[in-house]
Amino acid sequence: MQIETGTTVDDRLSGRAWEKETLTALVRFILDTHHVYTRAAIAALPPLTAKVRGRHGDVHPETRSVDRLVQRLVEDLGPHMLKEERILFPYIEALEAQAQGGDSCFGTVTNPIRVMLREHEAVEEILVELRAVTANYALPPDACESFQALYTGLEGLEADLHRHIRLENDILFPGAIALETTG
Repeated sequence: MQIETGTTVDDRLSGRAWEKETLTALVRFILDTHHVYTRAAIAALPPLTAKVRGRHGDVHPETRSVDRLVQRLVEDLGPHMLKEERILFPYIEALEAQAQGGDSCFGTVTNPIRVMLREHEAVEEILVELRAVTANYALPPDACESFQALYTGLEGLEADLHRHIRLENDILFPGAIALETTG
């Protein structure tokens, strides 16, 4: 089973100097690439995780931990992306369009960014735990196709989330703070 997401992140990242792009262009890229990929992954992985745990849980008890961690990841990522899509990203786009700070329900943009950064850290902690319980996604000798697809999907999601988080933490969020501060 492969997660269908359309254009791969690597295809869309090549040659882009995001530090030189508008924040709106970066927001659009994050939404159209990373959020699409993440939504597809968090829809596909839980049933696959449950299937693998059901078939292999007695012999491979780590699959129970994988199942629990995937559930935590889904529970964290869904609401996180909604907050970005409904609150933070529209504000950043409006801020850039107006080239000045506007009224918001959260005061300064640093307030929701602080929340997003904490949530990014929580997701990264879950990814570290997943990597540990799977021994770096090392497949057991008796791994079936579903087991292989699960680890491939988890590894792909992890790689995408690291790129996604880096774009937000290192480029988008500092850019939004600077834009709001300097107007």
